[in-house]
Amino acid sequence: MNEVPSNTVFKMKLRSLVCAMLTALCMASCTAESDATVNEVETTVSLESAFNARSVSYKKGGKNDLNLDELVPVTSDEATVILNILRDHKNVTESQHIVTTEGVPGQSFLNINAEQCVDNRYTLTLQLQMISYADDGSLYYKDSKASANSTQYLWNLTGFGLSSDGTEGMYKFECTSYLYFKVVEDDIQYIQVPVKVNGNYNPKTHAVSFAYFI
Repeated sequence: MNEVPSNTVFKMKLRSLVCAMLTALCMASCTAESDATVNEVETTVSLESAFNARSVSYKKGGKNDLNLDELVPVTSDEATVILNILRDHKNVTESQHIVTTEGVPGQSFLNINAEQCVDNRYTLTLQLQMISYADDGSLYYKDSKASANSTQYLWNLTGFGLSSDGTEGMYKFECTSYLYFKVVEDDIQYIQVPVKVNGNYNPKTHAVSFAYFI
């Protein structure tokens, strides 16, 4: 049997070592890509399942432009942290400010601001405009909007309902609203999170309060 030259054996071993290293690197790369994909999916599912969030399309200058492009970008994890703080708030302080403007005799315009400060960081403000009639004590909805002091999300009110709560002179209201985030992972995505608002208003004492649910 002919003996294989030592330099040939060395080349064969070196070739086998290089192949093994390339295979290991390829497997590590595939594993990293797989983990990144899974994490991205888990984050998206977390926002959707935990907060009923959904991705929405946004075009600057469109109808009812909300200027979402001006929001400070956040990651999905940062959005989750903020939403958890807003959802689990315990240290809530409320303040209210009522401005009454007299219209025609017996008619008053009410500008009502009610605020909630969450975790001493985030302030949510509900602004209501009503028309009150002195002759029968009736109250009618004129306009409403919501705002927040954070540049990381936008609070937008889209619907409002006002009715008597069954107690003389007392009214209850319900609002449909959304929080919007500009989420940046691989690309920019605008996320919409529904927020339900319930409240009460007493025209006689001008006492107003509201609670929100995410």
